[in-house]
Amino acid sequence: MKTVTLTTFNNNVQAHMLQDILKNQGIESMLQGELTNQVMSPFANLGIQVLVFEKDLECAKSILKEAFPDNLNLV
Repeated sequence: MKTVTLTTFNNNVQAHMLQDILKNQGIESMLQGELTNQVMSPFANLGIQVLVFEKDLECAKSILKEAFPDNLNLV
């Protein structure tokens, strides 16, 4: 199955919070760039991408909007 980027966070706490919320709703997700962001954060803020399966994207967007209404970095 194809994965797509749901959003990007600047810190791993928010990324993990969203990942837990998605999991509780039955949506699998993956984080991309977490380690790179930790290593490179003093030099550049690259962000942490939250990926979901394409089939779950619309439902995941709704969850994101509800959980993080002030941080909508939808891709």
